[in-house]
Amino acid sequence: MDASFFSTKRPWSRYKDYLLESYLPPYLAKVNHLGKPILIVDCFAGRGRFEDGSPGSPLIIARAVQQWREQGVAATARCVEADPGNFEVLQETLSEHAAYVEAVHGTFEDVLPGLESEAEKKTVFLYVDPYTVKGLRFDEMKRVYDQIHKADSSVELLMNFNVGIFMRWALAAVKRWDDLPDRAEFETMADDPDEHVERDELTSIAGGKYWITIAERSGPIFQEKLTQFLAEYAKRLARTFEYVARFPVMEKLHHRVPKYVMIFATRSPDGALLMNDNMCKARRQFVEEQLRKKYKGPTLFDVTPEGEVVEQEELEAEVIRIVSVSDEPPSRWDVRLKLLLGGYFARLTQSDVNRAIASLLRSKRLRRYESTGRVNDATRLTVPKYGGTQRSLF
Repeated sequence: MDASFFSTKRPWSRYKDYLLESYLPPYLAKVNHLGKPILIVDCFAGRGRFEDGSPGSPLIIARAVQQWREQGVAATARCVEADPGNFEVLQETLSEHAAYVEAVHGTFEDVLPGLESEAEKKTVFLYVDPYTVKGLRFDEMKRVYDQIHKADSSVELLMNFNVGIFMRWALAAVKRWDDLPDRAEFETMADDPDEHVERDELTSIAGGKYWITIAERSGPIFQEKLTQFLAEYAKRLARTFEYVARFPVMEKLHHRVPKYVMIFATRSPDGALLMNDNMCKARRQFVEEQLRKKYKGPTLFDVTPEGEVVEQEELEAEVIRIVSVSDEPPSRWDVRLKLLLGGYFARLTQSDVNRAIASLLRSKRLRRYESTGRVNDATRLTVPKYGGTQRSLF
C-alpha cells in the first residue's frame, strides 16, 4: 500500500464515510432493542485518520460507539489492520477510545474464526473496505454470515467491492483482451489493473466459478458484464441475507466504470430502507457537487443528467404496477419496499415514494382498501375499478 494513500481523502471516498457516519447512529439505536451486545468490526482499518486531519472509518466508528455508550447502549468496536506501520498509527489514533474500541494487528482472515463464535451471541456489523480486491474471500466471510442461521443473531454487512478491477482481471484470465476497458479508468485505484490473477483466486473472491461464463461471454460491453457479475454475487449473499442492495460510486458524472460498488446486506427490511435513503442522499450530494464544479455556480435551468432523475410519471406508473400485481392489497410500506429494492435502490428516498402514493390517492388513480383513518405505512392500497366494469386485480 502506497503511503500517499493516507495523505488526503479522495472525493469518492467521502461516499463511504457519509454512508457509515449516517447509518451507524440509527443502526445502533435499532439493534439495541435486540438486547444483545453490539460489535462493529472495521475489517481493513488503515491508520484511522488521514494526514489532512480527515477522520477515517475507525474514528467515525469510535465516535458513534462513544455517543451511544453514553446513552447506555452496550456497543464496542474492533479495528483490524495488517500493516505494521499503519497499525502503529491506528493505535495512537484510537488511544482515547481504547476502553471500547480494540485495535487488532492482523488480517481479516485472522479475526474471522473468532467472529464466527461471537456472531452467535452478539449483534455484529461488518464494515469491509479493503485496499485490494484480494482481501474479499467470499467463503471465508460466509462462515461469519452463516451464523445467522445457527443462532438468533443479527449480522449486517457494508462492503466496498472494486468490481471494475475484478472484471478487468477476469477478462485477462480468460484472455478476452479486446474486451478490456481503457486503463485510464483505473489509474487512481490501489490495485494494479494489469496484474495477472489466477483463476482459483478469482473464484475464491467471487464465491464460485460463474465469473468465468460472464467474462467469456461475447457481446456485452464491460459495464454490462459488471452488472451481470454483481447480480450473481448478490444471489450468493442472498442465501444468507434476505435483503441485498448495491450502489455504484463514480469518480465523475460522465464515467461509466464505477470507482467501486458499495454492497449492503441485511436481514432487516428497516435496515435496507434506511441504507437506501442514506445512499440516495449521498448520490444527490455528489451530483450537486459535480454540477457546481462544472457550471461554476447556479444555473437558470435544471442541468441534472437524465440518468439521475426518476420522472414522476415513471414512478407513479411503477407504484400502480406493484399494487396491481399484488395477490392482496399491499400496504404503503410493502409498496415502498418492493419498489426501492426492485430497481430503484439509491435512486429514490422513502419520502419520494410516499409523495407519489399521496399524489395517486388525490388523483384517485389509487384508493385505500379501508376508508377510515389517516394514510400511513399500514394503509392498504388498491387500483380503483373504472366504468362500472369489475376488474379482478388481486
